[in-house]
Amino acid sequence: MSGKLCQRHHVRSGPTELKARRCFFHGVLGLTRYVHKPFTSTGKQTDVVGLQRRQRGVSRQCGCQAKLAVAGQCSSGTAPDLRDTGKQQGGSSNSQQSQQQQQPSIKLLSPSLAKILYKRALKSLASLPLAIGELFLLAGLSAIGTIIEQNKSVQFYQDAYPSGANKVLGFLTYHWIFALQWDHIYTAPYFLGLMALLGASLAACTSTRQLPMVRVARRWRFAQTPERIYNQGSAEVLPDADVKDLGRLLSQRGYQVFRQGPSLYAFKGLAGRLGPIGVHASMLAIMAGVAIGGLGGFKGSVMVPQGGDFLVAQALAPNSPAGSLPAGAKQVLHVNSFNVDYRPDGSVQQFKSDLSVFDLDGREKQKKTISVNQPIRFDGVTAYQTDWSIAAVTLHAQGSPLQPEGDQPFNLPMASLEGQPGVSGQAWATYIPAERAPADGSKPRGASIFARDFQTVVIYDSQGKFVGVRRPGSGLPIQVEGMSLVVDDLVGSTGLELKVDPGVPYVYAGFAGLMITTLVSYLSHSQIWALQEEGLLHIGGRTNRATLAFAGELSKVLDQVPDQGAGKQASGQGQQGSNSVPAATSAPLYVAADNNLVQKAKPGAGANRNPDYVPNDTAGNMNGSSIGFASVDDETQNQT
Repeated sequence: MSGKLCQRHHVRSGPTELKARRCFFHGVLGLTRYVHKPFTSTGKQTDVVGLQRRQRGVSRQCGCQAKLAVAGQCSSGTAPDLRDTGKQQGGSSNSQQSQQQQQPSIKLLSPSLAKILYKRALKSLASLPLAIGELFLLAGLSAIGTIIEQNKSVQFYQDAYPSGANKVLGFLTYHWIFALQWDHIYTAPYFLGLMALLGASLAACTSTRQLPMVRVARRWRFAQTPERIYNQGSAEVLPDADVKDLGRLLSQRGYQVFRQGPSLYAFKGLAGRLGPIGVHASMLAIMAGVAIGGLGGFKGSVMVPQGGDFLVAQALAPNSPAGSLPAGAKQVLHVNSFNVDYRPDGSVQQFKSDLSVFDLDGREKQKKTISVNQPIRFDGVTAYQTDWSIAAVTLHAQGSPLQPEGDQPFNLPMASLEGQPGVSGQAWATYIPAERAPADGSKPRGASIFARDFQTVVIYDSQGKFVGVRRPGSGLPIQVEGMSLVVDDLVGSTGLELKVDPGVPYVYAGFAGLMITTLVSYLSHSQIWALQEEGLLHIGGRTNRATLAFAGELSKVLDQVPDQGAGKQASGQGQQGSNSVPAATSAPLYVAADNNLVQKAKPGAGANRNPDYVPNDTAGNMNGSSIGFASVDDETQNQT
């Protein structure tokens, strides 16, 4: 039959049927839902579509305050009762009025826009494919940051990734590196934003999946009927067994046992349910530490000669404007000495720097000899041994205008030749004149001193001809350009990398928690239900992992349950004489299978209690779905 149309809400109504649809804006935004309750001719409810809420006669999400009118007219007055539509339409027959009064009712649901958007965003963020994609993107960006050196100078990237014919991989130049922020990729906005998105996905998954599972698992649930026990992964029946004895045996095996009359519920391994939550929390802590270190950290490097010092704050540069200098930045770092240990073959074994930390008043606060992977930490600042250099050569130079009076040794600075044409690797050199500079400005005669390490120096004359090699400290003189040179020592410089990272504690705590919670998540959460009814003890259980081990454990527990009927039969044999039932070597065990209780031999002593008894009427539906003791969406939790 034809009905009338409400222009505001597009609700079409008729005498016998009702169709509810969303208006255009509500349909797009998902703001309004209608609950449709169809009724039969007898007036009984047959179906419910949608979520049933408290009745609202006014659509609060609409721009106007028009009421829902089934008669097809929207007005500002009070909304008519849908059950009275027959009276409004009128009719001469009582049957028509009765039929109109049986019109189904409509309930208008108008949740807030913010709540709807929040739920939709939460559902989208909790998507597993999204989280996997975020992890892969972060892994790829981290690989790029590992291959390309980070936080180097502009000149370094121009030399390492030139824009000419020698492009790296045929396309990669320093222009691309600077444009994509690959020189500081770990502090790039897109990298931090991707980590924030992954953190939101982990938090959404935890709140929508893991936490509800834990809340459900912590509840005590007692099975009230045998059918609910048979729906578990493993279900068996013991005749003449006491639920108290079963609870005692389970408690001895580490189960938490709860009993209510003839019902029993036991569980263990609840920490296994908390493990995934701990893994997510640990990952969030790691990402938070990376973000805090990237935004609030400082970095710097300095080359300090032996005997030199510097103010720490002068060598630090912030990663972002959000950084704040720690108290250690106001300290002075002094290099007491720098030494190099060599192996017997002459290769370098270890670099060592003896450092002292002084406050601004000159008081020594800390002293330590550092080496590679053995830094010094003070007041939020960490100094690492990362590099070395030759700062100067100490020598005597008789015949040179640079030689001080009194034949005292002096230091002659050395310059690095790394990167110069014809020089490969690290090398240092200096020039000592044999005469004062000529008036015409030409180069004076002299000798060049060349070194690659702290073990030997090579000497050349003014023409670049080789003169000889000397070991520092040997005391052997060498004659060149009218001078007598004695090399006493090579003064080294230590290369220190300074770092301020306030996120390190979060990263360490996150990794520690990740290792622990990963192991905890492998614990099995096992649950056992039991119900004593009509002389039978119905037992069922399940676990979320290690099902074979759980089945074996449950079988061992059931084998140890004492037979309560054996004592009664033994005492009754003296009274009944020939009517007594002879004892047997094993008691029957009934196993739920194929919708029936099938007899199974139980090892151990006990009386044979009617082995032909198979109660088919209490078997339950073994092929049915789980009763949902650990299911968040189960509607029968309160009933169990």
